[in-house]
Amino acid sequence: MDSIGGDSNNDNTSGDNNNSKEKTKPKDNPADTKKGEDEKKDDGVRPTDWKDTNSWVAFLKLLFHFFIITLLVGLFGSSFIYLTTRGSDLDTILPTDDQFYSAKSYQVQKKGPSNVIECSETSTGMFSAFEDNFPYNLIKIKGSPTKEQLKTLTMVERMTTWFAKCVAGCFKSNRALLKGWLDNFGPEGPLGNHVFQIYIAAPFTILISFIALATGFWSAFGAGVSADMKVTVWGGFLLYSWGLFGGLAGVIFLRMIGTICFYPMSQNWKEVANIMACNVKPLVVLFGFFVCGAAYDTLEPTMAGIMGIVYLCLVAWTVWKYFSSQLF
Repeated sequence: MDSIGGDSNNDNTSGDNNNSKEKTKPKDNPADTKKGEDEKKDDGVRPTDWKDTNSWVAFLKLLFHFFIITLLVGLFGSSFIYLTTRGSDLDTILPTDDQFYSAKSYQVQKKGPSNVIECSETSTGMFSAFEDNFPYNLIKIKGSPTKEQLKTLTMVERMTTWFAKCVAGCFKSNRALLKGWLDNFGPEGPLGNHVFQIYIAAPFTILISFIALATGFWSAFGAGVSADMKVTVWGGFLLYSWGLFGGLAGVIFLRMIGTICFYPMSQNWKEVANIMACNVKPLVVLFGFFVCGAAYDTLEPTMAGIMGIVYLCLVAWTVWKYFSSQLF
């Protein structure tokens, strides 16, 4: 009886303790509640009021970022179009002629007075050794040398010839690859459309530019083997071959990015700007697409939907005007 009575007392005591805990449970702090709502907004919960200031600030920040992206797309796309419309001048930008890689000095052709067809200037001064078609002017034997020809060279001449031929073979092969790729987008060809080149061709070319690391390495390796097998093999053991081939791969990659993105603007920025101005409508359409995406991510659903409808109507009207002008 005592044990039974004791158990019932314990049950009553535990019940009282539970009731007391429920009564003393603290109420939610309004500041904590507001903080939780802000965290939900930060977690990606879209606002329900179009007057929400924070959502508009986030929207404007995204607009600034997307404006910069659109501007870069336009600049790099216009630079790509500049290269694809050079015609025969592309042979000067990306030389693949054997004579260029074997000449002792490099003459820069430029426009002269009306009574002079061509002007040529050669480098002079203390750095002329590095400017006179360096390092191709170090080549002592053209083509694939024989063992007898290699024996006539000193060790230094043999090493410098091997180095120069590695550089020449690497640059010539990769310039030929890039030139062949750009020739596919000539203005008279099926891929010569400027909108296609800005939207697809230029970004795709920049994305796959990492392939230049592989092509640069293996073309340098092949040129080294062709130039002097013995020097290449010894370089594999002494590591200088791997350093040269890897360094040339990096240089080829950087030069490819520079040629596509920055070389046209450095040569004729006015023409690049004119190409961009002629293709401003596709860039506006791209920016409008970014605006709709930013509105969907940051603004109230109804406002984002209105922006999307207006954008689709404007695009449809632009497309209609283009095709009607072509057909009628």
